[in-house]
Amino acid sequence: MRDKGFTSHLIFFVILTVATGCDNVEWAGTSVEIEPPPPPPRALEAEIEPEEEAERLEPIPLGTLLYLVERGQGGNATLLPVAEFTPGGFEPLPEPAETPDLVPRFPVDRWEEGTEFILFSQGARVGSLLSDGSSELDERFCLARARGEGVLHLRPDAVEGERFLALRRDDLAQLPSPLTFYPAVVLDDEIRNASLDAARTLIPELNVPWPPTVLGIRRRVDAFADGEGRPALAASFVFGDDLEVGAPQPTGYSLFLVSVEDEDGFAPVTSWYRRADQGPKAVPGFLAAHDLEDTGHPDLLLEFFGEEARWLGLLGRRGGSSTLLYQDPCGIDPGGAGLQDHD
Repeated sequence: MRDKGFTSHLIFFVILTVATGCDNVEWAGTSVEIEPPPPPPRALEAEIEPEEEAERLEPIPLGTLLYLVERGQGGNATLLPVAEFTPGGFEPLPEPAETPDLVPRFPVDRWEEGTEFILFSQGARVGSLLSDGSSELDERFCLARARGEGVLHLRPDAVEGERFLALRRDDLAQLPSPLTFYPAVVLDDEIRNASLDAARTLIPELNVPWPPTVLGIRRRVDAFADGEGRPALAASFVFGDDLEVGAPQPTGYSLFLVSVEDEDGFAPVTSWYRRADQGPKAVPGFLAAHDLEDTGHPDLLLEFFGEEARWLGLLGRRGGSSTLLYQDPCGIDPGGAGLQDHD
């Protein structure tokens, strides 16, 4: 009975406590807010507006281009367009100031990433360049150009080369064999000495004033091969000046020459003598060579140095005589004065 009594008193106490507590509660009203259900996941995706596709740049309308490829660091090389290669000759590239977005537009349909270019030197196919699709402005010459880059691949006997002429693979009607004979003429002491001998032969023949030393005015000498694969050289001699942009001395002059090896040694075949008092400065220096139009004679890519700028030009033989096939329109026209053949 005690157990029951303890239980009943406890229950009564609890009930009283609760009843008493209810007397202290004040009703404050209620608030109702209606919220829509969360949207399904795909509905959120639909609200995000798609990004507008980047507008594709229009390609610059040009035909086949001739390129200069120059070796860089770590197997890379630069790709510089020289001129448009047309059936009627060479035409200049468009000027950046007259061509909107020239630099970003130039690679479009021309040297996008993975585009292959075939390299030529000394009458043979010597390798390739795979473009990385990049483009930047090259202002080394008076005609600024878009310049690309890529990875260089050379045949083993051409790995010493520094500069090459190139054409895009897709622009070639027929791909030359990579097994074509390559003369691999390299610059050695014999060719260096032959350049001095050629200058000593031409100086009295052309009535060039003798310098204190012939070696002292030689600014550049390069080796290549002629149309028959014979060793050849191109050399620039400059007195009272240098192979750079700037004003010459009044008594200065330049002598550019090409000499080819025959049974008696090296003999001059072409010379270009120009005095400072003959007109505006235009001093040539050799860059690369290849027979571009299958004439039997290599075409020489030259850089010219003037008083205020530098420009590119092509020297070749047509109709039995040497002639300037092309030069940047912003360059100084040296004319044919002083350009002679000796064979």
